[in-house]
Amino acid sequence: MDESTTVAGFAREELLPLLDALQRLAEQEGKPEQQAFFARIHEATTHAREPEDLAGPFMELSTSAFLGFEFSGTATVLLDRVLELAQRAAMTLSAGAEEVH
Repeated sequence: MDESTTVAGFAREELLPLLDALQRLAEQEGKPEQQAFFARIHEATTHAREPEDLAGPFMELSTSAFLGFEFSGTATVLLDRVLELAQRAAMTLSAGAEEVH
């Protein structure tokens, strides 16, 4: 399995379910701006085919702390997990590793 497949698969399998959960939670909490933010990242991650395609959504995720959003405790836990996984994938990409461990 090449790096592209591994990283894109990792993003789809690990990140997309968490991004779905964040979108649903934002909707339940009546926070449409947050829902739209996570929907954009979800969409870009869904369509990523090459490792470079993930750079945009990962960079956008990293801005979440600076957008003025007030996250609930549950959203904060989910977002922390998403950021941790995105960082792990980004480190894999920058190291040129062939597998995500």
